[in-house]
Amino acid sequence: MTKNLGNAERSAAKEPARRSVLSRLAPALFPLVVVALGFLVGWQFFGF
Repeated sequence: MTKNLGNAERSAAKEPARRSVLSRLAPALFPLVVVALGFLVGWQFFGF
C-alpha cells in the first residue's frame, strides 16, 4: 500500500471551464420555449 502524502498534482484545472453563451441562456429560454410550444399546439388543435 502507498501512503497519501498530499503533494500530488491535481488533474483538475484551477479555473472553472468557461461556459458558452447558450448554456448560460438555456435556463432562461426554457420557459419561453414551453409557452411558445403550448401556444402553437393550442392554436393548432383548439383554435385559440
